[in-house]
Amino acid sequence: MSFTVMIADLAPWLILCVGGGDTASVSERHPTPLRQSILVASADQTDHRYLAFPAILDLGDDVLVSFKRGRSHAQDTGATLDLLRLDPRTGRVTEHRTLAALDGHILQMGEWVRFPNGDIANYIDTQVAGKATTRVGLHAVRSTDGGRTFGPLQKVGAIDGVEYGYAFDAITEGPTTWLLAMTFANLPGGKSVYPPRPHAGAVHVLRSDDNGRTWKFVRDLSHEFGDVPINESTFLRHGDGFLVSTRGYDDRQRLHLTDGDFHMIRQADLTGSHEFITSHLGRPRLFVRDGNAYLLGRNWTKSPRAMQLALFRIDPATLTAATHVVLDNAERANIADGYYAMPFFRGEGIETRMYVVDYKRPAGQAGADIVLHEFRWADVK
Repeated sequence: MSFTVMIADLAPWLILCVGGGDTASVSERHPTPLRQSILVASADQTDHRYLAFPAILDLGDDVLVSFKRGRSHAQDTGATLDLLRLDPRTGRVTEHRTLAALDGHILQMGEWVRFPNGDIANYIDTQVAGKATTRVGLHAVRSTDGGRTFGPLQKVGAIDGVEYGYAFDAITEGPTTWLLAMTFANLPGGKSVYPPRPHAGAVHVLRSDDNGRTWKFVRDLSHEFGDVPINESTFLRHGDGFLVSTRGYDDRQRLHLTDGDFHMIRQADLTGSHEFITSHLGRPRLFVRDGNAYLLGRNWTKSPRAMQLALFRIDPATLTAATHVVLDNAERANIADGYYAMPFFRGEGIETRMYVVDYKRPAGQAGADIVLHEFRWADVK
């Protein structure tokens, strides 16, 4: 399942029924992976060895993985967005090529969107280096043949007078696609709303009813949620509304329930509710499996402080985490960078497998690798 969620895929799970909510009873679990393999190794690259920020789109026979190939986490002019085509049956890479490049620019993050007509697009956080990271506006590539080929890189441009710099997540339902995207103070229509982060803008919901050819503004979530300082966000359909999780510049991870028009019903601070969530989650991802909602991302431990790949089953009734599963780095090794992760699944019943694609740079390693983890879903859920 990709995070461009098709309503046909989610039909059995629209009303989430998740138990739990007793935070005192939540214990940390460490399932043993069936496999961990490096899909693309930094050591095998002659140049641009920093491989990071993967996003996936599950097409069934293939899984598409886009990722940044550069020289560092940020500020690396010339970084491209690369494409892997992964065989989900074997876990092998069948194709690796450049998906998009732009001279003099940094292609930092890509987000897949699958539209109602079957078109596929990747919306790319495009930057230039300087004293600070500067967004130049979203660019995108599009496929009209199911992901076999992609057209040229094109600028998205202004939407209702606002130009966006970073796309986070998308849901496709019937003829409609919703997209979460962020404004920036230097881009048209953006303004600084958080004094400690003068470049930072707001997270907006956008809507398209013509397969992404045009978009309309729906809601300013930063304002709707109480003028909170948020950036990377993720959402899914929940009943007649939506469940949203946001990463805060104030080092808080939040959950929000909204109605169908993205008006807030209630919200909660996961970081304040759970001692095992000590800060925000890096690039959080919500997904639904077996009628339950899950939150995946990079979590920070208490002392000794370390980053881990963590999965939490979410209870929408209480807006709390009902489980805490450490998928990588239970030993709390020194990982310098990593864990912007997305899952996909194969198999049925007890044979169901959960696969997670992420990136990882152990301390002392010059570059980062693109990594695949495989688990028995029964051991994780």
